[in-house]
Amino acid sequence: MKVLKGFLRFLLVVVAVVLVFAIVIVCTYVLGSPDTQLGTESRKIVSGPWTEYANDDPKAELYVFDLNQAGEFKIMKGEKQIADGWFKIDEKSHKIKMLMLPDHYTEEYLKFVKFKVLSEMSYSNLQFQIKEAEFGKNPEVIKDKEPTISYLVSSADGSSADSLVLKCKMYEYTLDLYASEHDLTKER
Repeated sequence: MKVLKGFLRFLLVVVAVVLVFAIVIVCTYVLGSPDTQLGTESRKIVSGPWTEYANDDPKAELYVFDLNQAGEFKIMKGEKQIADGWFKIDEKSHKIKMLMLPDHYTEEYLKFVKFKVLSEMSYSNLQFQIKEAEFGKNPEVIKDKEPTISYLVSSADGSSADSLVLKCKMYEYTLDLYASEHDLTKER
């Protein structure tokens, strides 16, 4: 009887630790939002959808990464959504960490998913130039100077053979909440 009580107590402790860990992970992604300060990489990345452009096959379906100001992301391949969830940008290591519910990604995206809910991609070569209209209102993408970025979507097992390297451009500027010349974090 003492052995059974000890085992149950151990099992409850393990369940409690796992539950607390899961709650902390989920809350960090769901309740976090990208950095809103002017000039940060996070603010540039969430300014609009990034569309793959350097694909040699003209018939291939292009990837589109849409990371918004609320900390939510959506990945499309052609017209088909292949993943969605919440993200967190780490500007120091140039990584975007993503959290998805198990039924919010397709079989095609499964090779990039760790522990059934996590995915990660790195970014580099962020070139960002936006034409500011009068008084900082309605910024626009400059034709032939679209913002560019390179994404490396890491495979779940860490092998480089299954990783996906994409060169993307932002053809449309959609940042509405932070589309001003002011640093909104200092106005609170």
